[in-house]
Amino acid sequence: MPINVEYQKPTYSVNSIDNALRAIHILRDFGSARVSDVAKMLGIADSTAHRIMAMLVFHGFAVQDDQRRYCAGPALSAPVISSEVARDIQKLAHPTIDALARDYAETVCLATRVGVHTRVLLSVEPEDSDHVPERTGNVLPAHLSAAGRALLALLPEAQVESLYRSPAAEARGSQLSDREYRILLDELENTRRRGFARCVESINKGISAIAIPVTSPHSPPVAIVVSTPSQRLIELYRTPERRSLLFNARDDLVATLALKLAPTEATSDLIA
Repeated sequence: MPINVEYQKPTYSVNSIDNALRAIHILRDFGSARVSDVAKMLGIADSTAHRIMAMLVFHGFAVQDDQRRYCAGPALSAPVISSEVARDIQKLAHPTIDALARDYAETVCLATRVGVHTRVLLSVEPEDSDHVPERTGNVLPAHLSAAGRALLALLPEAQVESLYRSPAAEARGSQLSDREYRILLDELENTRRRGFARCVESINKGISAIAIPVTSPHSPPVAIVVSTPSQRLIELYRTPERRSLLFNARDDLVATLALKLAPTEATSDLIA
């Protein structure tokens, strides 16, 4: 079936959105760019270009390297989730995620794994102002994120090796070095031992997280993630009472998904 693509500029276009999308095109086509490059190509002030690139970093469409250049981020290469079950899971999980955000007074997310990426399906913020911003839609490297580690820990090592150490991994740019792969395997073993994964500023400076996998017979695995300013990380699981909040939320969501989701052949589509 042919796809009808409309290339005519909308009559009521939004310049800020147009510039952000054009900046994404720059990263996709050239690989990297400095703020001054983006400003020149778009015909805007450096300060405006800086704000645009900062927002692209926040949403995972860009990352900044050691030389302060902006490069294509993981959201640009993340595959599309084609399964309708993702929407069902998001809807069913919302009460559990919302309750946990209130109990912890921290930002709580629901995430899935798509290949070597973590995708945030749902994010709920607490009412207070001192918390990690809402992150729905973010795409993160699975081997560095708490959610990704929680979900990778469910896999046999041979499958993890295929994702990160195989010729296919090298071809798609996801291959890890010997050191990075050893660190990942250690993190996965620690995750299995304690029952939840941790991320200590491995993606965002000042932000850390814990995550627990949620498995159900009728849906792909997902992870519940609690994100926090790093100085409060240990408080999330220091005592049995605090740890139980996370484990109880997992059990509640497992029961909900098992009860409400019907068996479907599409459940594997989320986890390429």
